[in-house]
Amino acid sequence: MNRRKLKDNIANNEELSFVFGKTTAQEIIKTTKETKEEILSPNDIVCTFTFIPDSKPVRHYYDPEELQKWALNDIQPNGIRSPLWVRPHPSQPGKYELVAGLRRLKAAAIVRLETVPVKVFDWDDQTAFHAAISENTNRRDFSALEELDNTLRLLELQLGYDTEKVISLLYRMNNATKSNTNQNVLVSEEAEIVRQVFDSFGRISWQSFVATRLPLLKKPVDILNAIRQGKIHYTKGILLASVKDEDVRRNLLQEAVKNSLSLTEIKQRIKILTSSKTQTLSGTINLKQRLTKTVQMASKNKSLWSDPHKTQQIEQLLNELEAIVTNQSK
Repeated sequence: MNRRKLKDNIANNEELSFVFGKTTAQEIIKTTKETKEEILSPNDIVCTFTFIPDSKPVRHYYDPEELQKWALNDIQPNGIRSPLWVRPHPSQPGKYELVAGLRRLKAAAIVRLETVPVKVFDWDDQTAFHAAISENTNRRDFSALEELDNTLRLLELQLGYDTEKVISLLYRMNNATKSNTNQNVLVSEEAEIVRQVFDSFGRISWQSFVATRLPLLKKPVDILNAIRQGKIHYTKGILLASVKDEDVRRNLLQEAVKNSLSLTEIKQRIKILTSSKTQTLSGTINLKQRLTKTVQMASKNKSLWSDPHKTQQIEQLLNELEAIVTNQSK
């Protein structure tokens, strides 16, 4: 697959030209003929995302309070100014499948708009998927995890690989750039496809993707799943991921989701927990130091061992200490 063919597959319409550069006049004319602007009822738009490998939208999360405010303060008085992108639904006659514009569609539902503006494209699955990604990746609040997941989806589609094989290829390419051995992977057809995909979108290089995006997969699974399921915003989830204690992190995640904790509130709770843990650790260290120091002092005190009453007390205390240590080790 050469670079021109890949770009043609992705950018066969004028709307996507901002990602892939200027289209030719013939392409624009062709797009104008194939693209229709219409007014549809939201009930005619289906959010099935059949064109995405796992049938999930490219965006993980929309802040409900921000969405409500935007819908009431902007969409309600001004309407939807930027048309949604849809295509004829592949399996539901008379319906249209949403490609891009889920946030606008949600806002329309909040203020109960009877119609929404759309642009109808005759896109196949691959082109629709590319369009959905390109429309969203250029938005300011597109998170690093969303970029990670969608880029991996796209590479899976282009390479015909599963996720693990794509990740392995990226790491092998990255390792090859740092060594003079095993350079074959960098001149392979697979590596060329990887470069074409990243060049086409132009946000970050594949090397930066390996360095800054793939490490997100090492974050706690419960946190990543909560972000992907739209339960919590990306920035809050990554902050929670810094909590090392699994039980504490799980409880704090549940509280953050249930009570819609703000980023500041989560920071405050983590600070309290960290401070409490530090104090406990400090107290434990001091206790050990006291024990060691007391034993050393007792060993050097000759008069202490010549007093039967005191040695009896020491024996009782020692028995209690041995019992505590023995029970703890069981």
